[in-house]
Amino acid sequence: MSGPAEPIQPAVARPSYDKKFGMVAYGLLFLAILSSTYLHHFQPQVLRVPSNTDVSTWKHPALQQTILWDGLTEEGKTTLLSKGVPLGDSIPALVFGDLFTIFLGWICFLHARRHYGFWMASCFLVGSFVFTGLEESLWILSGRFFGGMINNPLGEPVFGSYWFTRGGLWFLETPIVACLGWFFIAYSCVLTAGKAFPRMNLWGRATVGGLIAMTIDLWMDPIQTSPEIMAWVWGKGDFLLLFGIPHYNFIGWFLLIFLFAIFWEKLPGMEAGRGRHGATVRFFLIILIAAFAVLFLIWCWLYVFGAVLAGIGIESTIHVPKGW
Repeated sequence: MSGPAEPIQPAVARPSYDKKFGMVAYGLLFLAILSSTYLHHFQPQVLRVPSNTDVSTWKHPALQQTILWDGLTEEGKTTLLSKGVPLGDSIPALVFGDLFTIFLGWICFLHARRHYGFWMASCFLVGSFVFTGLEESLWILSGRFFGGMINNPLGEPVFGSYWFTRGGLWFLETPIVACLGWFFIAYSCVLTAGKAFPRMNLWGRATVGGLIAMTIDLWMDPIQTSPEIMAWVWGKGDFLLLFGIPHYNFIGWFLLIFLFAIFWEKLPGMEAGRGRHGATVRFFLIILIAAFAVLFLIWCWLYVFGAVLAGIGIESTIHVPKGW
């Protein structure tokens, strides 16, 4: 068994390269956000963005095919059908949400820049933003365009995945609130794991960071998806629900934090072997490939685990706890 890893060292400042990297990375990110925001708000038919005001028009999944519908009272169903998603069309709420999240992200970025330098801090910010935004959007769009075409291993139809109901600025089909939220949660979890277990090796610290993030998500998601908030909506189809949330969501949170922590802490070593430019290119290529790989791994897990449950006689969705 390997011993404790060397603490990650701040990157040596290289003003010339860092300036060019910052202009390219943040410039491309800005263009991606600008184009995604335009598509989401002004051309919703392109990506089939569900309406927040007329939920009766929802397709893939329809409102009745969501986990949300099963948890609503009759009064709640009537209210949702007549008034739509809570704060779904409130511009002040969207602006406040974006600005507050940007503020929290900026605080974490300043901390990362102070301790690890501009290059590594920017790799964490832009890398985590793209990693989570791409991963979330792949799940959202796959469910939206292919929902209802397959059954899970228990024989129940998979009506779709999930989608976010509101956001001012967007990256693909993920609001920047989610992308930046993932950044400061991931950074905080990775930092906490390193501080709490300084002698633990990289794999151990990444595991602890992933478990902390998964624990946060375990109590956060049921609140955010409640009928009172409805920040995002899940389609029916998963065979194991934890507090009304598909279990693969928590697996995904752990995997994303775990893998990203390893990729990011490997940056100094990559720089030593390939130079800063080579390390940057390799890091972002790994991020892009990993987003698709995680999607594939979770699909494999769903098939294998579902087949095991079906094999022992489970015939319908398991709810933990019952009645949630």
